[in-house]
Amino acid sequence: MNPITPAVQLFARHRNAANLLFFSMIMLGFFGLSNLNIQFFPTTEIKNVSIVVPWPGAAAQDVDKNIVATVQPEVRFIDGVKEFSAQSREGVALMNVEFYPETDMQRAIGDVEAAVNALTTLPKDAERPVISQETFFEPVVSVLVSGPFEERALRAFAKQIRDGLLERGIDKITLEGYRDEEIWIEARAAQLRRYAISPDAIAERVAGSSLDVPGGVLRGAVERQVRAVGLALTAEEVGAISLRNAADGRQLLVSDVARVTDTYDASQPEGWAGDDRAIRLTLLRTKNGDALKMTEITRAYIAETVQSLPPTLNVQIFDVNADKIVQRINVLLFNGLTGMVLVLAILFLFLNGRIAFWVAVGIPASLMATFGVMFYLDMTINMLSLFALIMTIGIIVDDAIVVGEHSATLIERGDDALAAAEGGAIRMTMPITAAALTTLAAFIPILTIGGVMGQFVRDIPLVLLSVLVASLIECFLVLPGHLSHALSRPQTEPAAWRKQFFEAFDNFRDTKFRSFVTKAYDRRYTTSAVGLAVLIISIGLLAGGRVPFRFFPSPEGEVINAYVFFQPGTKRAATKAGTQRIEAALYEAEKELSPEGEKLVSIVFTQIGRTRSVFGDERALVSAELTASETRDIRTREIVGKWEELMPEIAGLRYVFVRERRGGPPGRDIDIQLQNADPEVLKKAALEVRQALEQYPGITRARDNLFYNKQELLLQVNAQGKALGFTNQIIGTMTRGTLQGVIAKRFARGDEEVTIRVLQPRDATSPKQLADIELTVPGTNPPRFVPLSAVVDIVEKPGFSTIRRTDGQVTVSVVADYDDNSGNPNDVLTAMANDTLLKVAAKYNIGFSFGGRNEEQMETMGSLRIGAIMGLGLIYVILAFVFASYSRPIIIMSVIPFGLVGMVTGHFVMGFDLTFLSMVGLLGLSGILVNNSIILISRIEERRDEGENLRDAVINGICDRFRAVMLTSLTTVLGLAPLLFETSVQAQFLLPMVITIAWGLAFASLIVLFLVPSILGMQEDLRARMRGDHRRDHAPFIAE
Repeated sequence: MNPITPAVQLFARHRNAANLLFFSMIMLGFFGLSNLNIQFFPTTEIKNVSIVVPWPGAAAQDVDKNIVATVQPEVRFIDGVKEFSAQSREGVALMNVEFYPETDMQRAIGDVEAAVNALTTLPKDAERPVISQETFFEPVVSVLVSGPFEERALRAFAKQIRDGLLERGIDKITLEGYRDEEIWIEARAAQLRRYAISPDAIAERVAGSSLDVPGGVLRGAVERQVRAVGLALTAEEVGAISLRNAADGRQLLVSDVARVTDTYDASQPEGWAGDDRAIRLTLLRTKNGDALKMTEITRAYIAETVQSLPPTLNVQIFDVNADKIVQRINVLLFNGLTGMVLVLAILFLFLNGRIAFWVAVGIPASLMATFGVMFYLDMTINMLSLFALIMTIGIIVDDAIVVGEHSATLIERGDDALAAAEGGAIRMTMPITAAALTTLAAFIPILTIGGVMGQFVRDIPLVLLSVLVASLIECFLVLPGHLSHALSRPQTEPAAWRKQFFEAFDNFRDTKFRSFVTKAYDRRYTTSAVGLAVLIISIGLLAGGRVPFRFFPSPEGEVINAYVFFQPGTKRAATKAGTQRIEAALYEAEKELSPEGEKLVSIVFTQIGRTRSVFGDERALVSAELTASETRDIRTREIVGKWEELMPEIAGLRYVFVRERRGGPPGRDIDIQLQNADPEVLKKAALEVRQALEQYPGITRARDNLFYNKQELLLQVNAQGKALGFTNQIIGTMTRGTLQGVIAKRFARGDEEVTIRVLQPRDATSPKQLADIELTVPGTNPPRFVPLSAVVDIVEKPGFSTIRRTDGQVTVSVVADYDDNSGNPNDVLTAMANDTLLKVAAKYNIGFSFGGRNEEQMETMGSLRIGAIMGLGLIYVILAFVFASYSRPIIIMSVIPFGLVGMVTGHFVMGFDLTFLSMVGLLGLSGILVNNSIILISRIEERRDEGENLRDAVINGICDRFRAVMLTSLTTVLGLAPLLFETSVQAQFLLPMVITIAWGLAFASLIVLFLVPSILGMQEDLRARMRGDHRRDHAPFIAE
């Protein structure tokens, strides 16, 4: 007995059970939709723990040797660590520990803390390590606050807006161009000598005097709390701190020996919008945050608050991801609805009107139930999950079509409506379940893909699983209940046009199509040879590069960044002046590209003093948001090219490179990593690799990430210095205190941390005056001073701004931009690996590897290959179980390679490269394709059981199921057809997968109708030869 028979009978015979289940599925969907977050791409997370160790004033090489080299051996080999990477920059070590996805992060962060806290060899004057687990945050919207105001006033406005938004429920807000407050005690050298006091002594006195200390409790009749108060909060109060009593009895104050001012951290970047200071507030959401709701809150708050702000203050909302998300989701929704209309048109064309209606009603029920399941699976509505829903419309319909058609056949045979409805579901249980399982078996292995790309495509199989479960429930439980009522009414005569269509279709099937099938069977070796030739040609197109492969071409960016590098040592004012000319070139490019006044640039925000995560007065970052890609005719690549073309020549400018910010998986297409040598050697090797890269077509702006910084002045203690008691540590500490400043203390003022720093006046810290610095001779009291030049030898050499390590080795990355139209970037990497890189590695005795997207591609494609083997194995096992045969699954699966024909042809005709998503689509397509073979083989087997010989059974069975195969294929292909012609720039990355499934299914469905008969005939010929029987028309079973 069929195990689902009782359930089918219950829902078919109960008065309202089917409707109750139907409405429950709809309600579940409404619940899911109301709680699902909407975003552009699926959430991708990497399990990281960061370690930050500040060491003010230290050069990058000192940080690398004294901090990173000390920490890495203790952390690299902790259980679960996938990769250890580090950046040593001027004044700070930034280390990142990446763990495998299955790692318990609570235990991991505890292990990292224990390892770092156990270290006793870190520099004494380095600050305490800060260890934290990186939490997922995604930018949602930005607010730019600018105007003709002093920095303090602008900070106050930005803080007001930030605090107001946080109170309204925004998850997190970061500020750029917002420098930390400091109090500078600029000690003049002459005064220090006059009063025989050192910067360290001033810092120690300020730290001891500027604080509030609890004094205990005074007990008596009434208890009173005792507190010693003296925390200095302003520059005036710090200046009034007493250092000691002078010889004349007068108090020697800080202000007597130094200039005390409120200022800002000079090492942090400043923000500008044109000639006005600017601060950018970036609003971030957590994993469960709602981007659309946060954007709505932001707009409402800004509209409300701007009324109370000065009219000259500009508050602009930009980089609104929610608008982009809604626009692009709407593109997919429109295409999905259009595809659904086409599917419904096919249903009402081929099926009985009542059956078509109830089959169509099942589509929204299954989709809505899927939304509910998606919520419980912690998924989101994004481009990938929505595409998966569109793709499955045809699958939903296919199951219902099979049940509906068989029910109609039973009605025609004389069964009553209830028996026909139940019989249609019960009889089709095994074929439908088998088809669902094979489809699922093809997609589920996608979950085995690891890394970022695995998280990126995870939604596709999960959506498919949800849809298949919902579809099976609908077609076995809901649909029979509806059909039992619909089929009980008297059948009406079909309309004349429908009757003519059916007659024309039946005539084509019974004449021309039957003739084709007969010839395919009778000339089976020719048919198979033609099919094999077509397959070989497709493989040849791939192997010959006529259809190139590109791992993941990201959607077009709508933000472009210009990274500006002036010569090391350039003053911040000069960097700002040069960067303004670079901004002007962008607006000039806009005018030249859109002479009719089309707006291309929406807003520009510039930071002076940084590029990405590297800081320095000679650096700048210009971020320009463009108008939405769908609203302009000028492509982002053209804007970038014109801006670079108009880039001005500026004295002291090293170079500028412009990149568009793209979504999708991280990393660059070209990323060559050189390792296992000193930075100086790796720099020389990197320069040679850059020169070689530039020779390849499509390569632009080859560069490395080992930047020269300011010239380094190396101090070596001479004989006189040693005689006076100076050591390298004493020299380094004193010099750093004089130049960088000694941090006296940090304290909280309001909600901010303020640093009190003791340093020499900034106009006395240029390298040419280094020799004039005077140091305190160790052990002298009162202090005795000696010129620095008298106790050290000074050697000048270039230094590096950042030194990177990966898994313990110093690493330099050579990266380059690659033109999307130049083919596969991996071809360039392969050529480099076989020639230039081998020579450079041998010359400098270094190692090399590939990072960026190539590294991700190797990991992902390896997982995909394993997944494909698993998927095909699962499909075979399912089919072998269903058909109780070892050979029959091979015949059914023989159609799978021909999906490649459609995929290659589609990409070639439409001019698209193959991508990772094409491969994912091909893997899924294999499960969909066997469904048509199952339909054909099942019907042929039925006819064989009725006593027909093999030839007649094959030809008649193919003709019997011609309409079913065409209908199920058309519903899937037409459901995706609107996307094939989608011109939206942001949807283009999905088209390779659409092409693979639509073209692959269309081609393979045609091929299967002729290939299956020929393979069955060839199988029978082989069996006959093995028995020594050369007759063709005997009637053994197909396979056992």
